[in-house]
Amino acid sequence: MRGLEQIGQAKSSTARIDEGIKLTTFIPVRFVRHKARKVVVEPTMPGRMAAARNPGQTAACDETLMRALARGFFWQELLDSGRAASIAEIAAHEGIEKVRVQKMLRLARLAPDLVEDIARGRQPAGLSLEFFLRHPLPDDWAAQREAVGGRSD
Repeated sequence: MRGLEQIGQAKSSTARIDEGIKLTTFIPVRFVRHKARKVVVEPTMPGRMAAARNPGQTAACDETLMRALARGFFWQELLDSGRAASIAEIAAHEGIEKVRVQKMLRLARLAPDLVEDIARGRQPAGLSLEFFLRHPLPDDWAAQREAVGGRSD
Protein backbone atom coordinates (compact mmCIF):
# COMPACT_ATOMS: atom_id res chain seq x y z
CA MET A 1 0.00 0.00 0.00
CA ARG A 2 1.44 3.35 -1.03
CA GLY A 3 -0.13 5.25 1.84
CA LEU A 4 -3.21 7.38 2.21
CA GLU A 5 -4.34 9.47 -0.71
CA GLN A 6 -6.07 12.80 -0.36
CA ILE A 7 -9.82 12.78 -0.79
CA GLY A 8 -10.52 13.64 -4.39
CA GLN A 9 -12.08 12.16 -7.49
CA ALA A 10 -12.76 8.45 -7.87
CA LYS A 11 -10.25 6.86 -10.22
CA SER A 12 -9.14 3.48 -11.42
CA SER A 13 -6.04 2.14 -13.10
CA THR A 14 -4.99 -1.03 -14.86
CA ALA A 15 -1.54 -2.62 -14.86
CA ARG A 16 -0.27 -5.79 -16.51
CA ILE A 17 1.54 -8.17 -14.20
CA ASP A 18 2.92 -11.70 -14.66
CA GLU A 19 -0.24 -13.38 -13.37
CA GLY A 20 -2.64 -11.27 -15.43
CA ILE A 21 -4.09 -7.81 -14.97
CA LYS A 22 -4.13 -5.80 -11.76
CA LEU A 23 -7.08 -3.42 -11.35
CA THR A 24 -6.86 -0.67 -8.77
CA THR A 25 -9.83 1.49 -7.85
CA PHE A 26 -9.74 4.48 -5.52
CA ILE A 27 -13.08 5.59 -4.06
CA PRO A 28 -12.91 8.70 -1.87
CA VAL A 29 -14.74 8.11 1.43
CA ARG A 30 -14.19 8.92 5.07
CA PHE A 31 -15.06 6.90 8.14
CA VAL A 32 -16.47 9.06 10.92
CA ARG A 33 -17.61 8.20 14.43
CA HIS A 34 -21.24 9.31 14.76
CA LYS A 35 -23.48 8.51 17.71
CA ALA A 36 -21.12 5.80 19.03
CA ARG A 37 -20.78 4.00 15.68
CA LYS A 38 -18.63 4.42 12.60
CA VAL A 39 -20.29 5.50 9.37
CA VAL A 40 -19.04 5.97 5.83
CA VAL A 41 -19.20 9.58 4.66
CA GLU A 42 -19.20 10.60 1.02
CA PRO A 43 -16.75 13.33 0.02
CA THR A 44 -18.07 16.87 0.21
CA MET A 45 -18.64 18.70 -3.01
CA PRO A 46 -18.86 22.48 -3.22
CA GLY A 47 -22.32 23.56 -2.15
CA ARG A 48 -23.20 20.33 -0.32
CA MET A 49 -22.90 19.00 3.21
CA ALA A 50 -21.26 15.66 3.86
CA ALA A 51 -23.81 12.92 4.31
CA ALA A 52 -23.57 9.57 6.01
CA ARG A 53 -24.15 6.54 3.86
CA ASN A 54 -26.04 3.97 5.87
CA PRO A 55 -28.55 2.28 3.56
CA GLY A 56 -31.77 1.24 5.22
CA GLN A 57 -31.44 3.60 8.18
CA THR A 58 -33.74 6.55 8.57
CA ALA A 59 -32.42 9.91 9.66
CA ALA A 60 -32.61 10.22 13.42
CA CYS A 61 -32.38 13.36 15.48
CA ASP A 62 -29.33 13.60 17.75
CA GLU A 63 -31.18 13.92 21.06
CA THR A 64 -28.17 15.21 22.99
CA LEU A 65 -27.55 17.96 20.47
CA MET A 66 -31.26 18.84 20.32
CA ARG A 67 -31.45 19.06 24.10
CA ALA A 68 -28.43 21.38 24.10
CA LEU A 69 -29.99 23.53 21.35
CA ALA A 70 -33.21 23.81 23.33
CA ARG A 71 -31.31 24.78 26.47
CA GLY A 72 -29.28 27.36 24.56
CA PHE A 73 -32.40 28.98 23.08
CA PHE A 74 -34.18 28.87 26.45
CA TRP A 75 -31.24 30.42 28.30
CA GLN A 76 -30.90 33.12 25.64
CA GLU A 77 -34.59 33.92 26.08
CA LEU A 78 -34.09 34.16 29.86
CA LEU A 79 -31.27 36.65 29.34
CA ASP A 80 -33.11 38.66 26.66
CA SER A 81 -36.30 38.95 28.73
CA GLY A 82 -34.41 39.88 31.91
CA ARG A 83 -35.67 36.87 33.89
CA ALA A 84 -32.01 35.91 34.37
CA ALA A 85 -29.55 38.66 35.16
CA SER A 86 -26.40 36.89 33.96
CA ILE A 87 -24.78 33.72 32.72
CA ALA A 88 -23.46 33.16 36.24
CA GLU A 89 -27.03 33.14 37.58
CA ILE A 90 -28.10 30.54 34.99
CA ALA A 91 -25.03 28.41 35.77
CA ALA A 92 -25.75 28.53 39.50
CA HIS A 93 -29.41 27.62 38.97
CA GLU A 94 -28.57 24.73 36.62
CA GLY A 95 -25.65 23.53 38.75
CA ILE A 96 -23.13 23.58 35.90
CA GLU A 97 -20.01 25.56 35.10
CA LYS A 98 -20.38 29.09 33.71
CA VAL A 99 -18.11 28.22 30.79
CA ARG A 100 -20.43 25.36 29.78
CA VAL A 101 -23.41 27.75 29.77
CA GLN A 102 -21.45 30.21 27.61
CA LYS A 103 -20.58 27.50 25.10
CA MET A 104 -24.15 26.23 24.92
CA LEU A 105 -25.49 29.76 24.50
CA ARG A 106 -23.50 29.92 21.23
CA LEU A 107 -25.91 27.33 19.86
CA ALA A 108 -28.67 29.97 20.01
CA ARG A 109 -26.75 31.90 17.31
CA LEU A 110 -26.68 29.02 14.81
CA ALA A 111 -28.02 29.64 11.31
CA PRO A 112 -31.71 28.67 11.11
CA ASP A 113 -31.13 26.14 8.32
CA LEU A 114 -28.44 24.40 10.40
CA VAL A 115 -30.85 24.20 13.34
CA GLU A 116 -33.51 22.73 11.02
CA ASP A 117 -31.06 20.17 9.60
CA ILE A 118 -30.13 19.09 13.13
CA ALA A 119 -33.79 18.87 14.16
CA ARG A 120 -34.61 16.70 11.12
CA GLY A 121 -31.55 14.49 11.61
CA ARG A 122 -29.89 15.71 8.42
CA GLN A 123 -26.74 17.11 10.02
CA PRO A 124 -23.39 15.94 8.65
CA ALA A 125 -22.01 12.74 10.13
CA GLY A 126 -19.76 13.47 13.06
CA LEU A 127 -21.53 16.72 13.94
CA SER A 128 -22.34 16.47 17.62
CA LEU A 129 -22.57 18.59 20.73
CA GLU A 130 -18.85 17.95 21.32
CA PHE A 131 -18.07 19.57 17.96
CA PHE A 132 -19.84 22.77 19.01
CA LEU A 133 -18.27 22.77 22.47
CA ARG A 134 -14.75 22.36 21.06
CA HIS A 135 -15.03 24.56 17.95
CA PRO A 136 -16.28 28.10 18.44
CA LEU A 137 -18.32 29.10 15.40
CA PRO A 138 -18.39 32.59 13.91
CA ASP A 139 -21.56 34.66 14.18
CA ASP A 140 -21.79 34.96 10.37
CA TRP A 141 -24.20 32.30 9.10
CA ALA A 142 -22.36 31.67 5.82
CA ALA A 143 -19.11 31.13 7.73
CA GLN A 144 -20.96 28.77 10.10
CA ARG A 145 -22.20 26.70 7.16
CA GLU A 146 -18.65 26.50 5.81
CA ALA A 147 -17.23 25.47 9.19
CA VAL A 148 -19.91 22.85 9.82
CA GLY A 149 -19.95 21.09 6.51
CA GLY A 150 -18.67 23.04 3.57
CA ARG A 151 -22.18 24.13 2.64
CA SER A 152 -22.77 27.52 1.10
CA ASP A 153 -26.20 28.85 0.19
